[in-house]
Amino acid sequence: MQDTAVPIQAHVAFLRIPGFQHRSVAEQASLKDRLESRVRAAIGAVDDSDRLVLDAEDGVALVLFGDAARALRIAQSLRGEEAFLQVGLNHGPIARTDGAAHAAVFGDGLAAASAAAHFATPERILATEEFRRRLEQASPEVAADLVSAGDFTDARLRNHSLFTPDPKRGATRRRRYIARLAAGVAAILVLGVAVRAGHRVFFPPKPAVIVFAVKPRGEVFVDGISQGRTPPLLRIPIEAGRHTVVIRNPGSPAFQTSLDLHAGEETTITHTFVTRRPTAPADKGESPGFWRDLRRRFGGS
Repeated sequence: MQDTAVPIQAHVAFLRIPGFQHRSVAEQASLKDRLESRVRAAIGAVDDSDRLVLDAEDGVALVLFGDAARALRIAQSLRGEEAFLQVGLNHGPIARTDGAAHAAVFGDGLAAASAAAHFATPERILATEEFRRRLEQASPEVAADLVSAGDFTDARLRNHSLFTPDPKRGATRRRRYIARLAAGVAAILVLGVAVRAGHRVFFPPKPAVIVFAVKPRGEVFVDGISQGRTPPLLRIPIEAGRHTVVIRNPGSPAFQTSLDLHAGEETTITHTFVTRRPTAPADKGESPGFWRDLRRRFGGS
C-alpha cells in the first residue's frame, strides 16, 4: 500500500478483546501476544501485498484485499481458535497519512468494522451491510449464509444493520455442494462406462482364437458350454480373458486347461487321448495245464 491519503477499498476484520481496559498490564500483554500469534498463523498463506495488520488499542485490525469469502474464512478461523474475541467485518475505504515515521491508517472501513466488533460476541461474528453486498457480488452462495442480526446504534447515534453467519445454512450449503460433487463424479463414471460400451459396440476388440490338434477325437467345452467335436472342429474365436477348456473322449480321462487370452492372440491346444484296453478276465484258480491233462486222461490229444 503506497504512502498516500487516497482512499482504497478493502475488507477489514476488527479483532477486539472484550474488557481489555479493565485487565492488568501483564494480562493485556499476554492476550495481545496470543492474538498476534494467531493472526500471523491465519494469514500465513496470504501474500504480503494482499494484507495489512494494524495495532488497535484493544486488539488488532486486519486489512485484507481481494476475495471477500477469504476474509470471512480468516475471521471465522480466528474466532474459532481465540473464542474470547469479538470480531467485526466490514468492506469500505481506508487511507494512510503521509509520513513514514508517524503514518496512520484511518477511514470508514476501519470505523465501521470497529463498531461491528463492539456489538459482536465471542460466539457471533458480525458483518456490515457493505461487507455482505461485496460478498454477494463475488460469492452469492457464501453470502446466502449471512442472516440479519438486527440494527444497532453506536455511541455517535449512527445506525448499523449487521449480519452474522448462520451455521445451519452453511452446513446445508456444504451438503448441497457435496451432493452436487458426488452427482458430478457419478455422471463422469457413467459417461466413462457408456463411452467404453459404445466403443466396444462400434469398435469391438479382435477376438482370441483357440486352435485344436486333438487325436483321435473329443468334445470341446469352454467355460462349461459345449462347442462341438474336434475334429471336424479345428478352431474357435473367443472373447479375450480367462477361460477353462475341457475336452472329453469316452474311455479316456478328460483333458482340462486354463487359458488367459489377449485380444487377437492365437493359441493351440494339442492332446492325444490314449484309449483304455479291456482287462483280462480273472483267473478262476485252474492251472494253465489243467484242461490239457484232462483231455489226455480221457484219451484226447
